[in-house]
Amino acid sequence: MDKETLVSLGLSRRESEVYYVLLQVDEALASEISEKTKESRTNTYDTINSLIKKGLVSYVIKNNRKYFMATHPKKLLDWIELKKERVEKEKHTVEKLIPDLLKLRLPKEKKIVVEVYEGKEGLRTMLKETVESSRETKKEFLIFGAIARQLRELDPIYHKRYYEERKKYKIRTRYIFIEGEMHPIAPYSEYRYLPKHYKSFVATCIHGDEISFWLLAEPEIVILIKSKELAETYRNNFEILWSIAKPS
Repeated sequence: MDKETLVSLGLSRRESEVYYVLLQVDEALASEISEKTKESRTNTYDTINSLIKKGLVSYVIKNNRKYFMATHPKKLLDWIELKKERVEKEKHTVEKLIPDLLKLRLPKEKKIVVEVYEGKEGLRTMLKETVESSRETKKEFLIFGAIARQLRELDPIYHKRYYEERKKYKIRTRYIFIEGEMHPIAPYSEYRYLPKHYKSFVATCIHGDEISFWLLAEPEIVILIKSKELAETYRNNFEILWSIAKPS
């Protein structure tokens, strides 16, 4: 274990330095710790007190002097468990606050929000968004254009989880493909095909009150537009294409 690992667990850089020093000795005075970490005595005392509160450092008094020592490393687990409990409580508090916070927001029915997502993490965020917006509004998920194969190749594990989520929430989906394109085996889905002259290099998805445009080039880009009015317009356009498309 190194100091960077301790930082990644949630300790500050100073805390990780002091804790790391104390792990390597039986006990040490604050002055000795200060010398090893090259921190001022004041900062060292503040850091030690912080670690004591976390249960990671204790001390004994000998000849009116405090000697500090690291507690058993298993105390790290106890501290992380306490952090988890605190986060869960905070999460529960925020969940209860959300309805009140939403009331404070200005009405945004007519406001159009545009967001751009890039790369694999951006794609993951957007896949999750398509599920959540469809689930919340209970509206059909409509897709024009083939992106399933590219998404599967880019991120096979998350792509599988994405279809599991759609199945879990029974999200009804309709796809329009171009002749010759392979359609995915997706739950609660229907498929139709248009002639090749309708081909587009950008896939269009309509989910909830949102539209997203997927360009799976390099880098991968998704443009998300949040607008109830615009989403309804695209839904109407989709229905026109659906009416002339051929069943699979």
